[in-house]
Amino acid sequence: MHLEKQLTDMAIAYGWDYCGFADLTPFHDYMSSFCGPFINQFPRAVSLVIRLSNAVVDSIEEQERDKILSFHNYNYYAIDYLQNTGTARIANYLERNGWRAYPVPASYGVYQETLAALISHKLVARAAGLGWIGKNGLFLTPREGPRVRLASILTDAPLETALPMESACHNCQICQLACPAGAIKGREFNEREADYERLDPVKCFDFMENRKKEWDIEIERCVCGLCVAVCPFGRRLGSRQQL
Repeated sequence: MHLEKQLTDMAIAYGWDYCGFADLTPFHDYMSSFCGPFINQFPRAVSLVIRLSNAVVDSIEEQERDKILSFHNYNYYAIDYLQNTGTARIANYLERNGWRAYPVPASYGVYQETLAALISHKLVARAAGLGWIGKNGLFLTPREGPRVRLASILTDAPLETALPMESACHNCQICQLACPAGAIKGREFNEREADYERLDPVKCFDFMENRKKEWDIEIERCVCGLCVAVCPFGRRLGSRQQL
């Protein structure tokens, strides 16, 4: 566990709240279906999770224009800059010590048809035992719920990996009912099903594009964030007790 502790200590020092280690080999076939045999050189991954400010997330429940734009800047500039800088530093450490390490940038899609990144950060975080993938299509930790951001480092370093965590969403429909785009279908995560069985990314994307036109703004994403804000996992304790 010497290397695992070193990496975890580095992750905490760089600002993350959780660090886990995933065995990717059970998912190589799935991942290679979109990123090709490239993934096969990386049997494991480091998963990194940072919590979001409750004050920032709580502020978007009323869907006010200025709070939504601030939420966008906080997520995609402040938090992602911290994550992408940190993953580059940790990957550099691994490679200087003789292992291959590929830091996957946070929030940068490379597959336009699915609006997806090179690999699924959510799948890696779940495989690392840090939480589960919810009905909203987001990654949830038991404490913060979906109020988190993710980063991943693919590697061949000899890390001791964890087991995936099962979903705790159960019969909850709060995110589905709150979604203004009607994109959330209310299905539990099933690794044998495609993402669109649970979430319609086109409806979500169209809602964001229509809002950008309505508000006359030019930004990459104009997410509403309601599926993050209303989830009972991660809300203030008083709000969670009332649900």
